[in-house]
Amino acid sequence: MKKWQQLLGNKKIIATIFLVIMLILGVIFFRLENEVTSQTLGKLSDHLSMALNNQLEKERSTDLRYALILSQNGALNDALEQDDEDKGFDILSDVMESIKMYTNTLIRSQIITADYFIFARSWDNSYAGMPLDFNRPDLLYFQNHKKPRVAIEVGRKLGVKATVPVYNQTNMIGFVEVVSFFESTQEYFDRLGVDMYILMDEKFYETAVFMQENPVLAKEYILANAKYTQSDLELLNGIDYKVFRQTRVVYRQGKYLFYEPMKNGEGEIVGAFIFALTAKQVSAYAHSNEEDISFLIHLSRNELYEVMMKKSLDNALFQSLYDKDLLYLKDSVAPEDRELFLEEARERFNAYSKEELIGILLNYKVAKEVKGEIR
Repeated sequence: MKKWQQLLGNKKIIATIFLVIMLILGVIFFRLENEVTSQTLGKLSDHLSMALNNQLEKERSTDLRYALILSQNGALNDALEQDDEDKGFDILSDVMESIKMYTNTLIRSQIITADYFIFARSWDNSYAGMPLDFNRPDLLYFQNHKKPRVAIEVGRKLGVKATVPVYNQTNMIGFVEVVSFFESTQEYFDRLGVDMYILMDEKFYETAVFMQENPVLAKEYILANAKYTQSDLELLNGIDYKVFRQTRVVYRQGKYLFYEPMKNGEGEIVGAFIFALTAKQVSAYAHSNEEDISFLIHLSRNELYEVMMKKSLDNALFQSLYDKDLLYLKDSVAPEDRELFLEEARERFNAYSKEELIGILLNYKVAKEVKGEIR
């Protein structure tokens, strides 16, 4: 008893014991904090990925819709068939100007000949007659396919390209294309206060001739952003991208960086999207109301449910976005193109079951349902 009293009376021993206890508790709390942070970053990464894919789908859908409508312009198709570049440019410019006037939307469209030469561009006709075959290997897709294609592609510049083949009877005379450069997606994340960087793999340097003056990052990527600062370059140049691609999240210069691979129409990784959030933003996200499925991207649980239901409904009704747009365009097909349209429609909808066709007519889903509960 006296020994214990002597030990307890020794201030140095008490201080040592106290420090050991505090150290053990510190280690425990540090590990718990790391686990929470890891879980938070994982969820945040998933939400950013979901928001990105949702916005890219909107961008692809918008581009394809305009390209499909433009491909039905008989006067433009006649100009293409007659190889009248000036007439084609005038028609294209007028249509794009009307869209901008009435919708306040800037659309970039171009017409390409069947042998891969630029026929007309709505924003600049100085490239008329220039060959595209070297810069656009994705156009080879149409050697074996008739249906439109919309995807992220590397051309002279990286962007989303919606390409619709144009036919006269059974003879393909060229392509109508609408292109965008992630503007709407960039604006979406800007409104949320999230920095988004668009990176193209450096191996496409020779192909993307309009991006050869853009900054090169760590000898691996080319920055595609139209606007950037020196601090952006310092942030992105100091990343070990080999590690980043594996971990998907890194912490650098007081910011958390999130990696999302960018794939083209063939599923090949051609670059990356990188998001940068401050530690304060991540902390706010971590301590947000659990009832809000995503504090950061402003999707409430009800809104998220509606997005999933809409996606499920579309998937259940239509086997592809192309089928959906094909059906909705039935009333705008020019008389001379109607037989070709009907042939394409028969080929596409013959693959549907009777129940699926009834579901399309009555506008209800017949195959897929959202399972589980969103909490």
